[in-house]
Amino acid sequence: MTLREKAALAERAARAAGAMLERHGAFKVKRKSENDFVTEMDFKSEALIRDTLLSACPEDEFFGEETGGATTAPGRWIVDPIDGTTNFMRGHRLYAISIAYEQDGALAVGCVYCPGTDELFLAVRGEGATLNGRPIHVSGTAVPRDAIVHLGFGHRIPKNMERTLAVFPALLASVSDVRRTGTAAYDLCCVADGRSDSYVELGLNLYDYAAGYVVLTEAGGKFTGWDDDEDGLKTGNVVSSNGLLHEAIRERLR
Repeated sequence: MTLREKAALAERAARAAGAMLERHGAFKVKRKSENDFVTEMDFKSEALIRDTLLSACPEDEFFGEETGGATTAPGRWIVDPIDGTTNFMRGHRLYAISIAYEQDGALAVGCVYCPGTDELFLAVRGEGATLNGRPIHVSGTAVPRDAIVHLGFGHRIPKNMERTLAVFPALLASVSDVRRTGTAAYDLCCVADGRSDSYVELGLNLYDYAAGYVVLTEAGGKFTGWDDDEDGLKTGNVVSSNGLLHEAIRERLR
């Protein structure tokens, strides 16, 4: 199966999971840790996605937020079945289904679907990124004062929250405005689509940003860690931007 065919499969799985989530009735909620929740719908969404993907690609491995799985494989699906669970469980419309495909250790396909807005972001390595079939590209904003920055506070890990709050005043004072959506995958796609200019957060997990990374970079964006020579893909400390603002944003984070 080609990467383009993998992308079409990811879209089919994401839309099926989204349709199920939009039809949900009452569901149970558990606390995973401080400020972190999981619902039975997270598990149902992950199971549906896993079955859809692996029935078509039995040679691949699977890694999901809720059930884990393979840490390495020649072909691996990386899935967050509901990115923005708190939004979902409280009735906010902004939550996403995030599906990435990793080929020989490199992220190659990204699919991010927001059922509440019916936005489907899709990207294949080397082929660009789209929103509902329309090509997208990062913004041309080059001046920090004109920038909209999406920011996560890393509030589930005290040291990450402290570091974020320490740099927040300088960041806020130097840009046009900030946003907090509650879903990392959607934040990355907002930068990819040019509606925002940067997204930064500490302590993310691979399933949070894998699909959004492909969408962002295929739309012309840049993705690094917070510190010099830090690989954000490995640490989960993410600085993303349209590229033009990248070093200016990182300077404020230091």
